Amino acid sequence: MPLQFRLPKDIPLDEYPKPEAYLEEGRRLTEDAQKQGIVLRVMGPIALHYYFPDYVDLYRSMERLGDRVFTDIDFAAYSKHRGKLVPFFESHGYELEKRAAMISGGTRLIFFSSNIPMIDVFFDKLDYNHPIDYRNRLELHPYCVSLADLMLQKLQIVQINDKDLKDAMLLLLAAPISDTDTDAINAKYIAKLFSDDWGFYYTATTNLKKIRDAMTGVKVLTQDHRAIINEKVDYFLKFIEETPKSGKWKSRAKTGTSKPWYKEVADWA
Repeated sequence: MPLQFRLPKDIPLDEYPKPEAYLEEGRRLTEDAQKQGIVLRVMGPIALHYYFPDYVDLYRSMERLGDRVFTDIDFAAYSKHRGKLVPFFESHGYELEKRAAMISGGTRLIFFSSNIPMIDVFFDKLDYNHPIDYRNRLELHPYCVSLADLMLQKLQIVQINDKDLKDAMLLLLAAPISDTDTDAINAKYIAKLFSDDWGFYYTATTNLKKIRDAMTGVKVLTQDHRAIINEKVDYFLKFIEETPKSGKWKSRAKTGTSKPWYKEVADWA
């Protein structure tokens, strides 16, 4: 019987892969792709596990991950490698989810196998409520998108939920803040991006305040943890406000929220 694609939530827990299978497969695919001249970089909770192994126990105790821990492996890739990716994944035992490929218009591909139920590959950018451009940025880390880009993934969500707030808390707790992308969240890059896009600026600064407010509901965070996160939120807000804004930003700021400042999105599933 041919393998049928199933959403991870529809797979019974007793059939579901262990978290270690996702972590191992993310590394294996990234390394094998590199050998073939394909750039793949992990996003999402798996990237946080790769970046911060010393914080994994805390992360899991934050009750963010659920019984399945991981639902898929999210990759960023370059569109110039799109033609190589289907044969690459097929050679590793994966099948293309054709319906998702048609609906996406070439912006993402979904693969599945008997071992890992879902792999999601996004090309050049993540384009949900606000766009995050990966072009010329995927080589900053050997396995993952940059810490700044991981942070932007959370800050761009207009209807941010509990899970994404907790991811952002862990990022702020574990990662240094700097003006480069070397083992740190690049505040200069983020602030410059916001300085030309009022909508993204507004969503992100709103979410930074929500991160701070939501900490009280995460019981496993100590007072020291909360102090570190709070200090970094304050730093980000100050740095973003003090970064000079473009004429485009100032013009859009006058309109404010009286008209939509973000893109509505609907998933394919």
